Amino acid sequence: MGLSPSWQLLIFLLGLNSSIINAFSIVELSCSSLLHNHPVQISPLSRLKSRLLAVLQNNDQNQITTTAAPPAIAIENLSCSNNGEDYQLMDVNYVLPRGKRVGLVGRNGCGKSTLLRILADASSCTNVVTSLVDESIIYDGSVNFPRNTRVAFVEQEPITPSDVCVGDAILGVLSSSSVAAQQSTNNDGDAVYDTARRYRQAVKNAESEPDEFTAATAAMEGCNGWDILTKADEIATRLRVRHLQDMSLSALSGGERKRVALAAALVKEPDILLLDEPTNHLDLPAIRWLSDLLLNHHQQKQLTVLVVTHDRGFLEDVCTGILELDKGSFYTYEGNYAAYLEGKEARFALQDAAVQSAKAKYRGELDWMRRQPQARESKSKARIEAFYKLEKATKPRLMDPNLIIASGDNRYVGKKVLTMKNVCLKFEDRTIVDDFSYEFSRGDKIGIVGGNGVGKSTFVRILSGVQAIDEGTIETGETIAIGFYDQMGLRGVKDDQSIEDFVMERVKARDGSSLVEVPAEVRNLLKRFEFPRQRWRERISMLSGGEKRRLQLLSVLSQQPNFLILDEPSNDLDLNTITALESYLEEYNGVLVVVSHDRFFTDKVTDHLFVMEGNGIMKDYTGTLSEYAETLIEVEANVFEKETKVVYNKADYKEERQKRNTQRNMLRQMQKDTDKLDKSMKKLRDKAAKIQEEIDGSTDEGWTVLAELTEKLQSITDTIEEQELQWLEYAEVLEKAAAEEKE
Repeated sequence: MGLSPSWQLLIFLLGLNSSIINAFSIVELSCSSLLHNHPVQISPLSRLKSRLLAVLQNNDQNQITTTAAPPAIAIENLSCSNNGEDYQLMDVNYVLPRGKRVGLVGRNGCGKSTLLRILADASSCTNVVTSLVDESIIYDGSVNFPRNTRVAFVEQEPITPSDVCVGDAILGVLSSSSVAAQQSTNNDGDAVYDTARRYRQAVKNAESEPDEFTAATAAMEGCNGWDILTKADEIATRLRVRHLQDMSLSALSGGERKRVALAAALVKEPDILLLDEPTNHLDLPAIRWLSDLLLNHHQQKQLTVLVVTHDRGFLEDVCTGILELDKGSFYTYEGNYAAYLEGKEARFALQDAAVQSAKAKYRGELDWMRRQPQARESKSKARIEAFYKLEKATKPRLMDPNLIIASGDNRYVGKKVLTMKNVCLKFEDRTIVDDFSYEFSRGDKIGIVGGNGVGKSTFVRILSGVQAIDEGTIETGETIAIGFYDQMGLRGVKDDQSIEDFVMERVKARDGSSLVEVPAEVRNLLKRFEFPRQRWRERISMLSGGEKRRLQLLSVLSQQPNFLILDEPSNDLDLNTITALESYLEEYNGVLVVVSHDRFFTDKVTDHLFVMEGNGIMKDYTGTLSEYAETLIEVEANVFEKETKVVYNKADYKEERQKRNTQRNMLRQMQKDTDKLDKSMKKLRDKAAKIQEEIDGSTDEGWTVLAELTEKLQSITDTIEEQELQWLEYAEVLEKAAAEEKE
């Protein structure tokens, strides 16, 4: 006989998440009163529960993902704690299927980066510029990989050995002292990278050591060394580190180090790629290129990806599954970020429903337990045990702390805000700002966008007063208090300074706080920004990267600025904090200037953009970052084609394919321009119609008014005719291309 619909529903709910196992206990308890009269009917229930429990393991929150695909990583009973009391990982189990692209999400400090470092340590991966798990991270359990699996790990903050140059790092060198060891242990697949590094060095010394150059060239002929150098050159160009080839890693900025580490991982073509905040310090074209690379690489080879990122656009575009780490346990969700949000809401709803159901049943069972205190020995032992299980099930789930950044804390904004007149700034032969003028107004919310290296961070440092200018003037209103969130993180913090002492200094530094008010305000700020009381005396150096960013945000907002400058504020913050910051900024009534590559974030909190095109050119763009991103990506694609003209000997970039890509990009841009022209002409025609109505109704206004209206109408008509001609030219080209494609 088949299962009844109610049983089918119960098993479905259990399959969604093992934490709903409490619901099973409720059903079993509700049937326990039948145990005496119908033992045979209840027996299958117990057997089914035992089987389900065996599948769901012992942990009522952890799941083992089952899939037809072979495992790339198998985690069993993994636990990790820094102090033996608070567990970042608590007896978790998980199977990451081969070919899956999974986003690892969770709150700052929950252990996401720790998990990636444990996986890197367990794989003994030594093929990228990275350090493995430090001695402070101790874990129990097992992590298993298939034999001969190549694992690459890109850390949130890569290490920077001073004895390694960028070119060698991209080809897998960790340090000069480790080269010999690597060569002695490398397999045939890794030997080609040694050959490529040897050739790069031989090219530099070709005049003084011609014999070595000849030998290195011959070695390149004996393997696919030319392909490796071509690939390394292309990736380095895409990530904007090709021009840094001969520089030491220690001389690079944080963003440059991250891009070099990412390039090194991609050049190695690993089977498993572990990425910790890979989009930090990448511009929009680089992020799009990385997304496309991971998607295309997946089609050619079963690349497995586990990525920690705050970039919701990246999660949406790249990931086929989400793994949430919450209070030491794993929760899995199929699909992209949008599916995760729906799944998490459904999980919470089911858990809350199970608790309410348990409470309703608990009241009846509690009354039953109290009725016969003298006869406790005669009570059903099974029912008593079930009662205590039910009592545990009535406890509500621990609610996620929600960061709420109170609005209204910023100061009054006067009529005069900030005015820039003919501002210029150059660094040697590089122009950052050229004759720029703008008068900021109350309520301005502006995003600063542009490619890597155009000077976005320099521009906001000019606004904040940190960077001096060469020419021009900057006038700031008397009521303006500037708050600057620097993407470089907290500065001037002592290694042994506690969280509470740091916040105390910031509050005291602000005007208007008395010594009596300070302690109370400090406690309030720490609570609001989700720093639990037991951690207030903890050293700042012990915080995770995301927690340090949250403390930095507290530091800036505690000054109650009314001119807020944020340089990459979403880097390293968890999604909950980003959402809270978005809500705050939407209600913020001061002036906001934001530099961010996060499309979701920038679209939500800004009204228009300053586009920095390079060479000091800055334009005002009315639209969203998502809209502008498409245009920027097309421009960067053309730049890339120009930059990849010079390649290593015998490297073939397949010129015919490049021509097709260029043609396709041109047609795509032309189609977008055609659509824009359609919208523009419609608006102009509507405007012309309104002016015509005004002309028809202005017989009593006099010749001057009529002449002005007629002149406006003629100007609009001329613009419509110009756009119509442009539209016809584009349409002809697009029609011809479509016909050729069909042939």
